[in-house]
Amino acid sequence: MKIQLAKIIFLSSLSMMKKILDLIAFKVDIKSADYKYYKKEIMNYVYTGLKKLFDQLSDEKIIIKCECKSKIRQGYKPCSLCNGAGFKNK
Repeated sequence: MKIQLAKIIFLSSLSMMKKILDLIAFKVDIKSADYKYYKKEIMNYVYTGLKKLFDQLSDEKIIIKCECKSKIRQGYKPCSLCNGAGFKNK
């Protein structure tokens, strides 16, 4: 099976985002307003960046929409092609 580019980028980004949030949680109470702000900003930044990248790769005809119709902001999904990225190789 060929490597699914969008899937690898998506899962790597989710993993990095989770690690960053874990590090923040180490210093800031996860129930605090500070943590909620950091989480919102980090998630927005990561998901916006992923959307821009996937749109560029789609425009270049490198990836196409996945049949599962996942959306990036829905997070991980059990789709074997995209795992929730919403895109697969062309």
